[in-house]
Amino acid sequence: MGRWLDDVEKHKSLAIYPPHEGGYEGRYLSRLSYQGYYFLDLSARGLGDPETTLTKIHPVCPPSLGRQPVARWYFPPEVDYRLSLLHPDAKGLVVWVMEAKVLSKAELQFLAILPDIRPKVRVIAECGNWRKFVWKPLKQIAGLEPDPDAEE
Repeated sequence: MGRWLDDVEKHKSLAIYPPHEGGYEGRYLSRLSYQGYYFLDLSARGLGDPETTLTKIHPVCPPSLGRQPVARWYFPPEVDYRLSLLHPDAKGLVVWVMEAKVLSKAELQFLAILPDIRPKVRVIAECGNWRKFVWKPLKQIAGLEPDPDAEE
């Protein structure tokens, strides 16, 4: 668990691979909450453009149900809104993205650099499954840094 906390602080964005049976994520999540982090849990399915949803004012159009007029609501940037509500003693905000394996390379690259844009933000993206709980820096998975484990 100590290496987990060190890697979250060092890399700031991680791609995790939990086992299929689940339950392991909660242990790692609770370790971060003990350290003073707050969480924004998102599912990659239905997220839309991560950059727009997380850092810009974005429109949301609910489905039109027949004769009702088409509506459009504008929502604040999720990350900025949550950062503004954080307790002053909070260590930061962890954006936990479930099912991130459906995201494109460009969307993963944005999530990887999000902590550089907003320094109090950490990103954890569930990019697949493995036999045991493993993680790698998200910048390596997104192709922004070379992967030292890759075969040449």
